[in-house]
Amino acid sequence: MKVESFFSAAPHKSVSEDSIVLNEKINVYGVFDGATPLMPFKDENGMNGAYLASNIFKDYFLGLYRSNHSLVEGIMAANRMLREHMEKYNINQEKYENLWSTCAAIINIEEEEKISYAQLGDCMIIAEYQTGTVKALTRDTVKDISYRAKAYREELRKQGVNIPDEEYYHDRTYQLLFNRSLANMEHGYTVANGKEEVLNFIQHGQVNISEIKTLLLITDGLFHPKYSIEEAFTKIQTSGLHAYSNELEQYEKRNNLRSDDKSGIMISLCDEERSK
Repeated sequence: MKVESFFSAAPHKSVSEDSIVLNEKINVYGVFDGATPLMPFKDENGMNGAYLASNIFKDYFLGLYRSNHSLVEGIMAANRMLREHMEKYNINQEKYENLWSTCAAIINIEEEEKISYAQLGDCMIIAEYQTGTVKALTRDTVKDISYRAKAYREELRKQGVNIPDEEYYHDRTYQLLFNRSLANMEHGYTVANGKEEVLNFIQHGQVNISEIKTLLLITDGLFHPKYSIEEAFTKIQTSGLHAYSNELEQYEKRNNLRSDDKSGIMISLCDEERSK
């Protein structure tokens, strides 16, 4: 295999809330994107809940020395560690806006000529097949969350639930607070936040190694406003993660767009690996 990785904090941040894992001992690779907290909290090292969540997941998967359980089981184990860390710092986990949370995209290249994958949120896994077809293996559940949240509020009002008028949610803070309450719900989005219900929303599956030429794992900071996720894959494959990221950051700067932390892993499977 040839593995290329990239990891960079957004220009306005001193520390990235993303993390990546390259566990070559057991061929587990992943990217994690901590959700920027809505409530102020910093630990004794000055780190917020987003950084802590993504790095708890990174440390868990990096520490594995054998893949004797599934990626789904691994996500749930890391999710329990996340909950325990919040308990340590006396975080009120009844309020969703207090929760530390992270999106995730993880793969395990297994000995049985299979590639397992698991995903939460808007971290994405894209595959190039031997046929040349480029296809996302996962779905971005964060996309259009504000639209779905508004539709859900309208439905609640029809049911007689007393919630504020839409003008109230024109305030970005109140909108985000409501969105966070939709974590791991059918009309919401998926995320690891210490809650057990995440188990029901993990996207996971397997593909045959023989079918795959290249795999790309990215956080949403590498999404390009002009390109589909498949087009972004092609651009990254052509220029490499570092050059693509620099070009995207310059595009964001020229167009006054918000720049996010950027992390990615591109794995090219050589002929020898595919023929095992």
